[in-house]
Amino acid sequence: MVKNYLCILCFIIYLGGFCQNKGFDVQKKYSVAQILKDIDYTEKYLIKFHPDPFKYISKDSLHAFVLKTKAEIDTPLTEMQMRFYIKRIVSKIGCGHTDAGASKKYTKAVAKLNRPILPLNTFVADSNKLYILNNLSKDTTIKPGDEILSIDNREVKDILKTIYSVSTSDGYNETYKKQGTRYHWFKYYYSFCYGFKPEYIVTLKHKDNSISNYKLAAISSLKDTLILPKKDSVHYLRKTKACRYSILKNDKPIAVIDIDGFKGRHWNSFFRKTFKDIKKKNIDHLVIDLRDNGGGRINAGLKFLSYLIDKKMLLPFDRAPNLMPFNPKYKMGFASRITPFLFCTVMPQWPKNGRLRHYFIAFPKKKNAYKGQVYVLINGKSFSMSGVASSYLKYKANATVIGEETGGNVAGSNAVISGKIILPNSGIQIFIPMYHLYHDINVKNDGHGLMPDHYINYSKDDILNGVDIDLIKVLELVK
Repeated sequence: MVKNYLCILCFIIYLGGFCQNKGFDVQKKYSVAQILKDIDYTEKYLIKFHPDPFKYISKDSLHAFVLKTKAEIDTPLTEMQMRFYIKRIVSKIGCGHTDAGASKKYTKAVAKLNRPILPLNTFVADSNKLYILNNLSKDTTIKPGDEILSIDNREVKDILKTIYSVSTSDGYNETYKKQGTRYHWFKYYYSFCYGFKPEYIVTLKHKDNSISNYKLAAISSLKDTLILPKKDSVHYLRKTKACRYSILKNDKPIAVIDIDGFKGRHWNSFFRKTFKDIKKKNIDHLVIDLRDNGGGRINAGLKFLSYLIDKKMLLPFDRAPNLMPFNPKYKMGFASRITPFLFCTVMPQWPKNGRLRHYFIAFPKKKNAYKGQVYVLINGKSFSMSGVASSYLKYKANATVIGEETGGNVAGSNAVISGKIILPNSGIQIFIPMYHLYHDINVKNDGHGLMPDHYINYSKDDILNGVDIDLIKVLELVK
C-alpha cells in the first residue's frame, strides 16, 4: 500500500515538473453550455465575415457538421480541447488563411510552459508512411528512417487523418497539411489532438523489417531540438534574409533564385541587381525556388514577377460591399480597418456579381527583363503569394513546374488583409481574411493547388540524405 502511494506521489511530482506556471491556468475547464455557445458563435460569424465560406462545402453540410460536433461534447473541456473541435469546424470551409488560434492568455501562458512531448521528429513519405528524422530519446536502438507504425496503440493512418482534420488548407489540398506537420511540428499536433503525456508507447518497424515496442519518456518542450539533413554548401552571389541568388556550375550555367517569402528589406535592389547580373552573363536557364515559401506581400510578389512576365498583370480581389470594417465583432488594427476605404479611393474597382472588385496592377520591366527558360520548384508549403507566383509563372511565362502540388489554390484564395473574431467564453481567436483573391489565368478551380509538370516523389532515403531531387530534375531537363 505504501509503495502504491509513493508511486502516485512521484507521478504527481513528475507531471508538476512539466507544468510550472503561475499565471493563467491552461487546465481551466469550460462548461458544456459555454463550449456550445462558442461553437454557435464560431458558425455564425465565420459565415458572416468570411468572403467565400461555401466554396468547398454547402451551408447545410457545414451546419450538419456543427450539429454533429456539438453532439459529441458532453463533458467540460480545457481551452486546448475546445480548440480541437473549433479547428475541425473552421477547416471544413477550405481556406488556408482561416484558422483558430489560442486565446491571448493561453498563448502567453504556454510560451514558457514546460510541456511533455513525444521525443521524435518525423516526416511523411512513401504513400503516407511516417518515419523518424531525429531520435530525441535516450534509447539508441531507435534510428533515423525507422517507420512508426503506431503511437499509444493508434495506427499512423488514423493519427494523420485526425491531425489533417484540424489543419486548414485551400480547398481539398493535403500537401499543405503534410508539409505543415513534418519534422518538429508533428509531435505538437499529436499532443494537441490526444493530449500531452509523460510517456508515449511507440511501435516501430526497423530497416531489417523487425518490429519493436517502446515506452518512451517525454522530453521537455523547452529543450526541443531539430536537426535537418546536411545539404551541399552553396556559394551565394547575393542574398538577403528572404532571398538568395546563385549559379550552378554545369555544362550550361543555371541561375537559381531561392525565395523564402515575399517580404524583407532590400527587396527591390536584390532583384534589380540579380536580373542585371543574369542578363550580363547571358544565362538562358533560371530556377525559381518557391518551396516552403508561405507567401508575403502582394506588391513585392508582383514586382518580382514583372521581370519574368512580359505583359501587364492583374490580380483581382473582391468582397461584398458592406459595413464589415466597422463591425466591432470583427477585430482589426486601425490600419487594416481603413484599408478597404483606401482601396476604394486609389485602386481600380468594378461591381461584379454583387461584389466590389479591385485590382492590383503590375507592368513588365523593360530593363533587365528575363527572356530565357524558367523552372519553378514547388511543394505543399508553396502558399498564398507563392501560389500566385507559381501559377502566373506557369501560365504567363511558360515556366516548367517541378515538385508537388502547391498548398495555395491554383485559381485563387482568400487573403489581402485579415481580422479576427474572439469567442465569448474561451477567448479563442479565429482569424478570417476579408477578401477573395482571383488568379488572372484561364484555369478551372477544382479545389486543388497548382499541379507540377514533373511530379517529384521523395523517398525516405532522399529526405534522410538531404538529396534535392527537384533540382536534379532541372539538371536532367537542361541537358
